[in-house]
Amino acid sequence: MKKNIYIILLIIPFLWQCSDYLDKKPDDMKTDEMVWRSRKETEAYLYNIYSTITPNSLHQQDPWLGCSDEIDLSWAVYPTYKINLGNWNPSTNYHNMWGHYYKGIRSSFVFENNVDRCKEISKDLKTQYKAEVKFLRGYIYWLLLRQYGPVPLVKELLPLESNWNIPRAPFDECVDYICQMMDEAEKDLPLHWHDNDIWYGKPNKIVCKAVKSIVLTMAASPQWNGNKEYAVLKNLDGTPLVNTTYDENKWKRAAEASLDVIKISENYPEAKLGLYKNAEGADFNPYKSVRDVIIKNWNCEIIFGRICDQAGWEIHASPGPYNLGGVGPTQRVVDAFYMANGRTIDDPNSGYVEEGFTTEGGPHWNPKNYNVTADRVKMIRDIRNGDAWGHWPGDWNMYANREPRFYASILYNKRIIPQLTEDATKRDGFSSTKNKNGYGRVELYYGGLSRSGTSGAYTFYPQTGYLALKNCNPMSDMSQGARIIPLRMDIYIRYATILLNYIEALNEYDPNHQHIKKYWDMIRERAGLPSIFDTYPEIKGNKEKQLEYILRERQVELCFETDRYFTSRRRWLAGTPDTGDANDAMRKWGDGGRMWGMDINAGDASTNGFDFTGFYNRVPFETRVFNKSYYLFPIPQSEIERNLELVQNPWWD
Repeated sequence: MKKNIYIILLIIPFLWQCSDYLDKKPDDMKTDEMVWRSRKETEAYLYNIYSTITPNSLHQQDPWLGCSDEIDLSWAVYPTYKINLGNWNPSTNYHNMWGHYYKGIRSSFVFENNVDRCKEISKDLKTQYKAEVKFLRGYIYWLLLRQYGPVPLVKELLPLESNWNIPRAPFDECVDYICQMMDEAEKDLPLHWHDNDIWYGKPNKIVCKAVKSIVLTMAASPQWNGNKEYAVLKNLDGTPLVNTTYDENKWKRAAEASLDVIKISENYPEAKLGLYKNAEGADFNPYKSVRDVIIKNWNCEIIFGRICDQAGWEIHASPGPYNLGGVGPTQRVVDAFYMANGRTIDDPNSGYVEEGFTTEGGPHWNPKNYNVTADRVKMIRDIRNGDAWGHWPGDWNMYANREPRFYASILYNKRIIPQLTEDATKRDGFSSTKNKNGYGRVELYYGGLSRSGTSGAYTFYPQTGYLALKNCNPMSDMSQGARIIPLRMDIYIRYATILLNYIEALNEYDPNHQHIKKYWDMIRERAGLPSIFDTYPEIKGNKEKQLEYILRERQVELCFETDRYFTSRRRWLAGTPDTGDANDAMRKWGDGGRMWGMDINAGDASTNGFDFTGFYNRVPFETRVFNKSYYLFPIPQSEIERNLELVQNPWWD
């Protein structure tokens, strides 16, 4: 990839800070002339609009991971901690993106209305840039819609001094406008950017179609398709904002949008679109494939994303004592991963064992039969490059013989830390005295060295007994917080999401459709698993059973990519209650009640270390609050007071 791509995308965070740049009045002629006379300034204005799209990976203010049932963020200073305890309201302004998004929307109109004034930009490029801002306008409305529900639709440039007394548009109207923007943008954008890679990260026809897939899938889902709970959501004049009558055609529309993307993959090889694999044939490695799809820049599966610095994620997810180590997967997501034979852990035929230590390693833990002591460097090298993976002899049985996506996503107690160099001294810096053998294993038990990382007055370690490994590059050097890798991807949309959208939509109105098996099998084959219909043939054609497994596949395939938060809400499952009994430790849905992990406080295991079995008991690490109002963020109270036509989201008053 050319270095130019970094220049284009790195300018965005800087321009984001210059918010006044977007608020210059038309009569401020000096600034106005400077912007539209110069190609450099005009394009800078455009890239400033791009900066409205916030990062998709870990961010201190981002609630999509820390408030989902798959991740706990250890830090009480984060708003997610207060949200999970129910300590928020329309005035707390947690993740208040309302004004930021509308500023970006206004800027898109300013650009579209003025770009023709720049004589240094060709006519064709102006046409492309106008298409880009239409895409950005629609995408920003999508970001508003998924967070707040139906919002005021501003379809033209309004004066800055406007009182903005604009009511919310009905949900379906918002969806249609977003799709309209995608359709209009697509007309003047290329199919792909492979012949102009300095513009990777910009929208193209595939991106526009993919956004429609995502938006229409949400619109067809139970939260917005016939949900009578939202009958109370009306404007001041009584206009209903949600259609409470179920419409099966919404699922058909969503399926068609997803199929449009799939057809490009299948009919236009020059688009280079499909599920990423490390190789074909005998060299195919499912572990490398599911790991590297997230960390290989601009691979064939990435539809929309940008180059950014993933240091924040890796420092927060990598263990102490030299990192912040507090991005903790919950027991719920750990339990969701399949066994290597494709069966769920609660299946009596899965071979899953809850307790005890393994006596043998998995089939891939030492494929070259190295001597563990003498060939330590070679062993670690194979772990980092992905040739060796899976459980080792002596690992806890709960983590044995699991599917490749589990090992690519979860750093569990005693596992060798991939993202360290092969240097024995550096690796021993992550090990207590009795565990120093040059390998560097994560010590998440009470008294373990991975729990000694600090930053100021705060001590960081996962409350769940696990750390997220997904999106941590094994070639990073996280010894003492160092990093040796270049900038990487922040992925917004990838092809697997579109396939999952498609089979979910088909299942709702045609559960026997042959494409359900075809595209579901593709995802599982890439993950090294047999067809779900070979494993559980009895579910075929059963809408309810297929949906259960489709959503589980989504939970596993897209874990830690922010999808779980929105899927639990659009499917109206986030409010699933905690029953209060012991079986709740295996509950599959619900963002309130007890959240479970390993017993990280089960006495001081410093004597027995990894042999201490008390750590491996399921215990609740937190009791969360989820009220029905939490299905949507509250509209900030300041906006309610500014716009007299705005009504608050249900149950927040």
